Amino acid sequence: MSRNINYEKILEAIIAFSSETDYFKLMDIVLTKMREITNCEAGTLYMQRDDKLHFTIVHNEKLGISTYEEDTDMPPVELTRDDIENVCAYSAIHGEIVNIDDVYTNTAFNFQGPRKYDAMTGFKTQSMLVFPLSDLHGHVIGVIQLINSRDSSGSIAPFDRNWEHTIWSLSHIAAIALMNVRYVDEIKELFYSFVKIMTAAIDERTPYNANHTINVAEYTRQFVRCLRDLSEPGSPYHMDDNREEQLVMAAYLHDIGKVVTPNEVMDKATRLGHRLPFILQRFEIKRLHEKVKYLSGEIKKDEYDVQIAFLNDTQSFIEQINKAGFLSDEDLKRVRTLSQIAYTDESGNIHPVFDNIDVECLSVRRGTLTTAEREIMQEHVRVTERLLNNIKFNKQYEHVPGWARSHHEFIDGTGYPNGTAHNHIPVEVRILTMLDIYDSLTANDRPYRNVIPHDTAVNILHSMVAEGKLDGEIVRLFEQSGIGQT
Repeated sequence: MSRNINYEKILEAIIAFSSETDYFKLMDIVLTKMREITNCEAGTLYMQRDDKLHFTIVHNEKLGISTYEEDTDMPPVELTRDDIENVCAYSAIHGEIVNIDDVYTNTAFNFQGPRKYDAMTGFKTQSMLVFPLSDLHGHVIGVIQLINSRDSSGSIAPFDRNWEHTIWSLSHIAAIALMNVRYVDEIKELFYSFVKIMTAAIDERTPYNANHTINVAEYTRQFVRCLRDLSEPGSPYHMDDNREEQLVMAAYLHDIGKVVTPNEVMDKATRLGHRLPFILQRFEIKRLHEKVKYLSGEIKKDEYDVQIAFLNDTQSFIEQINKAGFLSDEDLKRVRTLSQIAYTDESGNIHPVFDNIDVECLSVRRGTLTTAEREIMQEHVRVTERLLNNIKFNKQYEHVPGWARSHHEFIDGTGYPNGTAHNHIPVEVRILTMLDIYDSLTANDRPYRNVIPHDTAVNILHSMVAEGKLDGEIVRLFEQSGIGQT
């Protein structure tokens, strides 16, 4: 007896296929809608990979089962023309619909598997409709196996053969929807791969930044997901999937401008950097000149000893402050006298042990970079902006360039490159700025400081809140999240 097709359900299925962008959810929707249209008890969706059909989703309404690939140990179905007793393999290989009224009386295929399953579960497999999912080019990407259609009274019945053309057409729509989502995912993954390669190349330029980008991106992903539990929907700190994806992408790209930053600036672990060996060499020359003056009788032994002691003490001083985290006023005052130390060669030419740049480097109160070097380092955000402006970001990623280039802005307006302040800095940028600072504090590959424990780093973040630089609520939520404690 022919049963009418519910075209309303078919239209609902087509709309559902075209509106879902998550590949895994779409597969589940495809199987669910096919079961609803045919009013059947159970179904299995196989996806083809490596010339095999893999159990991807299994539904069994009667047994209350909804099983996914990672939850099953069922082996895949081999696709070989020499073995086509398996009905799903046959459908995939030949691209045909197979409609079976009763698997227990059918002799065309081997149904030992369903019979064993029935014996173990008490389920009774009877009617079966199997059809391939084929893309626009006729390539089979999967197979759907539907089991036990029900008539209007709820009794098990054969799948109406008048439905086959409709199901065949709908299966093509489902396959095209799946392939479109897969293509989008593959393009997205390709883009992410490119981004990760570029950021890895930048991080690997210097041993002092080896994991920074990866760390910041991972902290970002973890923190955004924690915010969903720590903040209420509608809060500016509560982010949906798209905001998360854009912010993680911005985290991967935030330092891409360092591709042009000179290594001698990025790798400058001390105030003097590569200049120290030359200064030490000039110290040794100065000592030799003092010794010549003593041996020639130009100065007495006690004068010579005083000079050597002064040189040794001064050298020890500069080696110490070269690595110091912070210079006191007394240290800076002594640094300014260093330019007076010099020696005279045989021709009467005066050679200072410290030139103006040496003194400038040693006068850096905090950190290792001079004003000029810091400007070179800060230029990386403008380079980031220029590079990202050459990439066509679609609407899904429209905020990535702006967030990436702004990760050194502070809410008091003292950051760079634009000195943007307060409410003009998006929440996403405030998060990225904080996490960038946190990783720079706690990273174990920074040569200019000892590893800072998590609690100390969080205290520094709170001090920056007190200074008006960071968002206090974001720092509070970060501390509450527990990220970075282990």
